[in-house]
Amino acid sequence: MKLFDDLLSSVAGSDCPIKRVAVGLHWTVVESRYVGMAHTFRTGWKVEPDSAGNLIGSSTLSLASRIQHWEMLETGLGLAALNSLIEPTGRVGNIYEHLCGLAAGKTVTVIGRFPANDQIKRAAAKAYFLEIDPQEGELPAGACEQVIPQSDWVIISATAIINKTLPRLLELSSNAISVVLGPSTPLNDVLFQHGARIAAGVRTVDPDALFESVIQGVKRFKNLAGIEPVFRQTERLPALISRSNVLHKGV
Repeated sequence: MKLFDDLLSSVAGSDCPIKRVAVGLHWTVVESRYVGMAHTFRTGWKVEPDSAGNLIGSSTLSLASRIQHWEMLETGLGLAALNSLIEPTGRVGNIYEHLCGLAAGKTVTVIGRFPANDQIKRAAAKAYFLEIDPQEGELPAGACEQVIPQSDWVIISATAIINKTLPRLLELSSNAISVVLGPSTPLNDVLFQHGARIAAGVRTVDPDALFESVIQGVKRFKNLAGIEPVFRQTERLPALISRSNVLHKGV
């Protein structure tokens, strides 16, 4: 997939040895040039990452290439490695504080179960929530083909990189303002080249604290130590928001 090829190409000149790896119950962390995270995608059978126990000192870029893998535990490990080669620059802050205001009165689709989904639901004129295993008030993942083209804003969990659905979700979001969100998010411009308008991830400020949280099985984002939320946006975003506001008003 071109998105994955482009992500790998973006860090091709930044390779360095892996310093530390933790594949936790809920999160995977790799420390190399920086510290990168990704969701630990648990599968229905027992798996062990290739070269487990022998990753320290090996090529981070080689590990990052596993984002092409179809076993999602390997893909998550590759994504964490990729993120560890990307300088996590951007604006510090909780993107939801901005999204709730920007999405007010709009039609919003959210792919992923985020803690602040209730805030989005209250702010939006209409909101769709999609999940692989939907609960009450949620739609199955396949509903994306119908509801995303109707949406003004589309908020996508970065785990869609791991399960290989992000390219299609961004394609469906071509007429909306799309946000890729979560600790797994690569904070570089490649996502913008493929249609995302905002990339919201994390920056590690205390690697030791983060590794301790992951090793001890912390799940909730707000309970993870050693990180802060960071987001980036395409330069075109203000114009796109203005256009969305005009179209929404029917002018």
